[in-house]
Amino acid sequence: MPKLDVTAVETYAKAYAAQLCNEQYAQQNRINGDALLRFSPVSQVNLFVIRDLYDAWKETATAFRSPYFNFESAEVKTALQSFLNTVSKHISVERKDLEPLVAKATHESLELLLAPKEYYQGWLRELPDYKLTADQLKAFQKYNRIHTGIAGGLAERLGTEAAASTTQAILWLDSLLNEPSRLDATPTILDQFAKTLPLDESTLYVKEASSNFFEQVAPGMAGSSPSKEEGYAGSSLVSRSESSGPEPMASTIPSPSVPAPDYAVIPTAPPVTVAEDVTASVSDPFAMQPTNLNEKFRQNSSAAEETVSSQFQHKPIASLHSFISLNHKFIFINQLFQGDAAAYHHAVDELEKCQSFDQAKDLMNRVYSTQYKWRDVADEADDFYEIVKRRFQG
Repeated sequence: MPKLDVTAVETYAKAYAAQLCNEQYAQQNRINGDALLRFSPVSQVNLFVIRDLYDAWKETATAFRSPYFNFESAEVKTALQSFLNTVSKHISVERKDLEPLVAKATHESLELLLAPKEYYQGWLRELPDYKLTADQLKAFQKYNRIHTGIAGGLAERLGTEAAASTTQAILWLDSLLNEPSRLDATPTILDQFAKTLPLDESTLYVKEASSNFFEQVAPGMAGSSPSKEEGYAGSSLVSRSESSGPEPMASTIPSPSVPAPDYAVIPTAPPVTVAEDVTASVSDPFAMQPTNLNEKFRQNSSAAEETVSSQFQHKPIASLHSFISLNHKFIFINQLFQGDAAAYHHAVDELEKCQSFDQAKDLMNRVYSTQYKWRDVADEADDFYEIVKRRFQG
């Protein structure tokens, strides 16, 4: 299976989002909830956008909580539930706020479609306490419509158990990926993307160099030399590694007619402990029903499960490139390296060469933190530091 080129996927995702917004905002300044459900021909993109708006909606609920008031009062709960339900029915988004969400949703949809193994592994590794619970899986399935057979298979394996270790879930995943019937037809969904913006699937993968000299020789190469005008820069022998920039996509991706927006990644909303029984309008096909996530994750585990989780958590990382999930990679590129994928890959390559965490930390503090102003994105920087630390210290 060829490796997905995150830089190329990101380039297409931004152009796709810009094209959709050009079409949808041509006659209006704001988009409502009903229009969001039909915003893209690819339903998965719309669902991921709705999911991120739901996270923002939960964040609004959290912002109301205060140590100076009794939010456990039945009267307060009822009033807050009514307010939040009303807000959820009045979605109204300007282009500058929606376009980054659409780009992120497009990027994630393509990852899920073309690299399901890496996508699911990344999701499983980021679960709290390194456990997959039935509730988490149910929430995941609510917003996923691609390769649903995989999530369904995990649910089958989990059965009536309340939770399973991430290690066990990844073993189940490997088995499920060997069942072709679990996966959707990729060309069909790519055609849906192409309705909005032409897409050549081959441009979304890292180009591998030929294995030997003889495979590199193309018909007509022997006995001929490039002209002065051609030179050697355009030689077909030049291949792109993962650390290089995206391939030109001018032939398939038109330049947006508006200035490029800021593609800052929407932060994940904190857990919500208020309004456990909040329910959106019955007519809303994606009724928003937040639950108490703190209670959901506070499940007792056996000593054996804790041992497995602990071992998994402290297992040394052999390679930063292979360990960092596609979703985290997207976040780090946009937040820590200001959208420069080539700079991100170069930085990871340099950190891989370090002999100790102290040396790696010095490089991050002295070069990257200063150059890219990581002080302004402290949470993402802390996540990156922690991953690098595990690379050297386990």
